Amino acid sequence: MTAAASAPPAPGRQPATPPIALDPCLTGLDSAIAAAAALGIPTAEAEAVREDADARLGFPSDAYVVAFVGGTGVGKSSLLNALAGDAVSPASARRPTTARPVAWLPGAHQDELAGLLAWLGVEGEDVRASAGEGLNDVAILDLPDLDSTAADHRRRVEAILPRIDAVVWVTDPEKYADAVLHDDFLAAWVPRLDRQLVVVNKADRLSVGQAEALRRDLERDLGRLVRVAGTRTRSTAPDVILTSATLTAAGEDGRGTADLRRWLAAEVESKAVVRARLTASIRAAVRGLLTAGGLAPDEDPRPLIAEATRSRAVEDATAALLRVVDLPTLERQAVAATRARARSRGAGPLGGLTSLIYRWSGRQARVADPVAFAARWRDRGSLTPAVEPIRAAVAEAMRAAPAGIRRRLAERADPGAIERDLGRAVDRAVAVRGESVPASRVWPVLGLVQTVASLLLAVTAIWVVLWVLVRFPVDSVVVPALGQVPTPLVVLIDVLAAGYLVARLLGLHAGWVGRRWARRLAAEVRRNVERDVATTAFAEVDAIETERAALATAGMAVARDCAFA
Repeated sequence: MTAAASAPPAPGRQPATPPIALDPCLTGLDSAIAAAAALGIPTAEAEAVREDADARLGFPSDAYVVAFVGGTGVGKSSLLNALAGDAVSPASARRPTTARPVAWLPGAHQDELAGLLAWLGVEGEDVRASAGEGLNDVAILDLPDLDSTAADHRRRVEAILPRIDAVVWVTDPEKYADAVLHDDFLAAWVPRLDRQLVVVNKADRLSVGQAEALRRDLERDLGRLVRVAGTRTRSTAPDVILTSATLTAAGEDGRGTADLRRWLAAEVESKAVVRARLTASIRAAVRGLLTAGGLAPDEDPRPLIAEATRSRAVEDATAALLRVVDLPTLERQAVAATRARARSRGAGPLGGLTSLIYRWSGRQARVADPVAFAARWRDRGSLTPAVEPIRAAVAEAMRAAPAGIRRRLAERADPGAIERDLGRAVDRAVAVRGESVPASRVWPVLGLVQTVASLLLAVTAIWVVLWVLVRFPVDSVVVPALGQVPTPLVVLIDVLAAGYLVARLLGLHAGWVGRRWARRLAAEVRRNVERDVATTAFAEVDAIETERAALATAGMAVARDCAFA
């Protein structure tokens, strides 16, 4: 939205004075609306305030509009007629009398206020101009009765009241404590407007003591409304004055219309009144958005899920997922894969043949492929134990969350959505892209030794067979406890022992290398699962928190830049 302060005024309503500068205030409102919309909080009322501000800033600010608001029979029209010295607004015993807003304005401002009054819904014969001595900068509206039996009367009041610059609340000794006035209107508007007054009409019917008691009672109630609102828009309650439209201006005991006339004629800069009303409306609109988001004005947002609860839920979910991934078996597979590679490279010809058979039979893929084993993690268990801690944490936050964001949290608490997100997180975590099955430069050396041993074994075996068949003479070796042993047999045993020792050395070394790799692989998978669960399990909640932080920042900006004028 474009601030009205920088927009050209609408045709036919050129401002007589420079426009009211509210750019920082309006910028804060725009930011709050955007953040609230991202949260899913209804923003229609705040957007209406923004549109009204744009429209109001386009009208002249040399005069402001004050409305007489009150219930049936309190004498709003009579007061206006007494001020004007003429029958401006119809007044009679028939109730309700005022069906449409009636305006009385200074004749000097009639032309330039025409557009503003039309925007307020007051046109034609409902606009009365007067010389208005002493009231040159005030246009007065007599609104329909707010407690009228005609429903459209109250609707008109509720529609026009947010656009009014100042209010005179009119009541009488019979209706000053009326619930409609206090609960539906004063409670909402007293904290939001700087320029307003409470008038008790028909005060001539009260004694001096009764009048003062009534005034104190009203002032106490109004002060309570301001305190309950707890807002910086105003720190004091509106003044209360006693009037009587049937008495002279001076009145008996000062209860005529003189005090009201003085209040209306007071030298108040119209721009300040308009600015005060707009800033109050903006602050109230932003405050409503903050409340819907569970935020307090001028305070950093409190997390929806406490850090301890969040950490515990992530730990429980991670532990449940790691049980399904089965890291101990993953490590055993890694060691087996390392041994298989060592056998193919360092076990000689027979070891190579054994490795081919091991691989072709499919056994290696089943028991010695840790990456494939990790990728098949879904086959080994359910995600329900991991879903429950996350769901419980979000459900706990949802119970304490304001209605404005409860729907978003409810979507996050859906077990299906949590299971889907956790599953994707584990898929990413187990897609290990680190080192492949490790190898060692020692293994080819051992493989060469094993090849030599195999050749020696073959030669020695032939020698032994020939010796057995031909019985040609050979030397003997004295072996303790065995005595004379033919040399071919001794060599065969030595070669077998050497091959066994080389195979054991290869196995031990491969096991040591494999266990180191297995630990690194398991640690990597564990870290990935912990990281991805921590960032995924509450990703939507984190998005909500980011949007709430943006709304809180906008609220603080409005509190700072939109000071009550």
